[in-house]
Amino acid sequence: MNLMNFELQIYQSKNHRFVGGIDEVGRGCLAGPLVTAIVVYDLEKLKNLSEVKILKKINQIKDSKKLLENKREELSLFIHEFADFVHINEVSNVDIDKLLISKSTNNSFLENYNQAKQKGLLDFVLTDAFKIKGVDENLQESLIKGDNTSLSIASASIVAKVYRDNLMKKLAEKDEFKIYEFEKHKGYGTAAHLDVIKKSGISTLHRKSFEPIKSMLKISSWL
Repeated sequence: MNLMNFELQIYQSKNHRFVGGIDEVGRGCLAGPLVTAIVVYDLEKLKNLSEVKILKKINQIKDSKKLLENKREELSLFIHEFADFVHINEVSNVDIDKLLISKSTNNSFLENYNQAKQKGLLDFVLTDAFKIKGVDENLQESLIKGDNTSLSIASASIVAKVYRDNLMKKLAEKDEFKIYEFEKHKGYGTAAHLDVIKKSGISTLHRKSFEPIKSMLKISSWL
């Protein structure tokens, strides 16, 4: 499926030229940051695009979860080079615990939106099933399964995932985090990850406001 068609329909029906997609990675993790990204494309440029090599790359863009790691890395580099604007925002686990995940997500999406607007490179924004509080309703659209529908959202999902995965791999190399093997699960609540938490407790990267960590900490405080 060519996701570019969705953006081109917006260009034809609403005459928006610079359309951005925002997506997140790590929202459900037990450890590490939430990472969000915005990718903005000039739809006039897309409409007139004829270079076969570039069109082939664009046709490969889809939901990051459906791509192998090496393909995500390759496409992330392409997106950074070809897109008209790319911005990544990172929210630490400490800030997530303070604000909780919903507000953290909204603030991060809004920061990406504002960065693009300040550059004068955003007419309309698309999100994956998330309405951004603080953005005019007429300037945004929330799509169910947006990363399977929109080129810009799928692009944002790739950029955010590659950034976060590489970050978690680097953190996993630090002595204090080696036991958790973040390079394998990237902070998600896998059986192996939960087993280490039960045996060794949490690290400074873990989210204390997330279950089952929240309940485990409550129980330990009673002992």
